[in-house]
Amino acid sequence: MNSLSVIFIVAKYPATYGHTSVINNLCRGLTNLGHKTAIGAFHFESEPPENVEKVQLNKLELLKSGVKSLDYDIIHPHQAQVLYYLLAKKPNKPIVFHYHAASNIIQELNLKFSMTIFKNKISKFISVSKKASNHLKEWAGECDDIVVYNGVDTKFFNSDLEQPYKKGTPQLLFVSVLRKYKKTEELINAIPELIKKYPKIHLQIVGNGEEFNTLKQMIKEKRLDQHIEMTGRIDDDELKLRYSSSDMYISASTNEHCPVPTFEAMACGKPLVLSELESHEEIVNASKAGLTFSFSDVNDLCQKVHDVYERREEFGEGAKKFIIDHSLDEFCKRVEGIYNKVLNP
Repeated sequence: MNSLSVIFIVAKYPATYGHTSVINNLCRGLTNLGHKTAIGAFHFESEPPENVEKVQLNKLELLKSGVKSLDYDIIHPHQAQVLYYLLAKKPNKPIVFHYHAASNIIQELNLKFSMTIFKNKISKFISVSKKASNHLKEWAGECDDIVVYNGVDTKFFNSDLEQPYKKGTPQLLFVSVLRKYKKTEELINAIPELIKKYPKIHLQIVGNGEEFNTLKQMIKEKRLDQHIEMTGRIDDDELKLRYSSSDMYISASTNEHCPVPTFEAMACGKPLVLSELESHEEIVNASKAGLTFSFSDVNDLCQKVHDVYERREEFGEGAKKFIIDHSLDEFCKRVEGIYNKVLNP
């Protein structure tokens, strides 16, 4: 298809972990396919990726002129809150809304309210999973959406990397912004039980957030410093080596739609141990890359860690096979196809 210009829009850049990873990946992938990409935001705390245009949005200008003031072929917002400014006026170009998640009741109500006003002005919806699609329709009613799983740069995240952060056997890894619903404390609580079977077990928790200090204190009180490391937020060059150094990726989260770290871990050939969340079940069933455990059941969590570790080669192969169809290139080609359809209905 002909070269397009696309602007991805959030209120603040970087946005939350998952949003930013997806947007950055789309920018890189679509640029490689020959398209012009930009990131628009009302506030920037860091610069966009190389060769991606930075667009400082003006709320008043958008309210007055709408997306006519944005000189791009496709407007691709990733948050409901920006729709109030983008769609105050009838759009004169396609709007593709990317639905990632609503992590609390306020976000859900905001989604419902914005969809009540603006849904008919949106050309196409992209949902990051079947769970996300169901959630979107629960709060917004019937939508013209398509499910497109997040993609991962398999040239960057891969199974041939060095393992400089290997500190235990087995080594577990969790990557996320640390919020209450992530239930990271359940991973910490499982370690004393796992030590009985695996005296050298090690858990690495990558990320920052509101729960960071609470979790760090919890580790200290339980005297688990030798078995658990909290890294804070790290750059991607270190992150890929944290994945490669692990034996499995683990999450006890109670609210996800298509968590990017699970795909990055699978790209590195790592099996999964995930809570029985609908989206986690969806990923595990599709990939055959691991097992799920019951919420708030330490014994089941420990058993699934054991089962996956014993079958890590089998589940690791499932991860590598699955990610072939969910590479960054395949992801961007699917999104490119959506753009083509909305421009040529």
